[in-house]
Order: sequence, then C-alpha cells, then structure tokens
Amino acid sequence: MPVPAHILVVEDEPRLGELLRLYLKREGLRVTVVADGPSAIEAVERDRVDLVVLDLMLPGLDGEAVLAAIRARSDIPVLIASAKRSDAERIAGLRMGADDYLAKPFNPHELTARVAAILRRTGARAEPEVLSLAGGRLVVDSESRQYTLAPTGPRGKPKRGSLTPSEAALLGALARRPGSVLGREHLLELVTRRPEDVYDRVIDVHVANLRRKLDDDPSRPWLIETIPQAGYRLVARRDRP
Repeated sequence: MPVPAHILVVEDEPRLGELLRLYLKREGLRVTVVADGPSAIEAVERDRVDLVVLDLMLPGLDGEAVLAAIRARSDIPVLIASAKRSDAERIAGLRMGADDYLAKPFNPHELTARVAAILRRTGARAEPEVLSLAGGRLVVDSESRQYTLAPTGPRGKPKRGSLTPSEAALLGALARRPGSVLGREHLLELVTRRPEDVYDRVIDVHVANLRRKLDDDPSRPWLIETIPQAGYRLVARRDRP
C-alpha cells in the first residue's frame, strides 16, 4: 500500500487545529498538528513532511520566521492559512516562498482541496525528467526540483539551488511552449489548479522569485520575458545583452 502523505498543520487555535486534522485525515492523509513556531521547525527536522499548512500569527516564533527557516532547509510545499488577508500580505508570503495562501476564515473543504492540488502537482513526475534550457546553461531536475545554472564567463562558478513546487510548475509550463506568450490566468490555472480564485500578482511574484534565483541581474531578465498587457514567455537565450 502507498504511504500516505504527511501534512504538518501549524495552528495555535486548538479547535481549528483539530478541525483541520479531522478534515485532512478524512482524505487519507497523515496529519501532525503543532501549536507554535519552534515545534513546527522541530517537526520538519525530525520527520518526513510532505506539506506544511502554516498560520502566521504564532507564539514563540511567528510564521514568517518559520517559513524562512523551512526554506533555508528544504523546498517542502507550504500553504499559508492566515487571518492576514490583504493583497500585500499575500504577496509577501508568496515572495518568501509559500506555494499558496488561504485567508481566514475559510471553508475546510477549500483547504483540503488546495492541499490535494499541491500534492498532485508535487507528486507528479514531470516530463522530461531533466529540463535543459538555454543551450544547457540551465538544467533542472524535474523530480528533485534542483537546478544548476552555468556561469556566463570562464572564471565564474555554477550556481545551484532548488525551486519550490510552484516555481518548478511555472517554469515547466513556459518551457513546454518556448517563445509563446502565456497569459497570467492561463499560468495560474497550470500552477495552482484554481483559476476561479485569481488575484493579481500571484504569477508575477513567482516569476520574480524565479528571476532572483536564476538571473545574475534580475533587472535584465534573460530567461523569462515580460510581455506588457499579455503575460510571459520563455526566452532562453544563451547569450545575454
């Protein structure tokens, strides 16, 4: 039998934490609930965790610090579930590396649906297994989401790191149609599977995160080009201006 995915719920309100545990267990998932930031980091370090549902206002260590600590260690998918609900706060969470953001109060069925969508996306083995772009300058392993970026000059050193599931899904979607312009709503559907909840800037934030990781100078992007009023396209030039 397949091993159920392990979900870590970080929620300091006991009734909500127990409610989420029950709903997620009904989906056949293994669930651990912790109520503070230090316990969340300890759980990630101690056990295999497939996805974190993270509140931001936590005792001991706030959710932003927990997310930063997780991202310093791994690319585990993180779904923020927080009472911080403004667009600016959502964007800040995505910029820090969250894969999705759900504002409280929310329907538990919506949270389980989003968890399932992220698990489908991260559990799938995208083709090809190794994504090679820009004449081989950028290589991304589709399974581990680890990337290697070759230097532009003879004295440079390769840059290595990892992409979040949303970043990898976005890059893969653009790579499947190199040179074609893909609109934000289309990309949002490919990346999040929930086009009915479109809010501006989600894709923009993921593109900005990719540029920070993959561009030496994010102000002069060489891989993903912004097409005003239209969306984005993969350029993947080997030579940069």
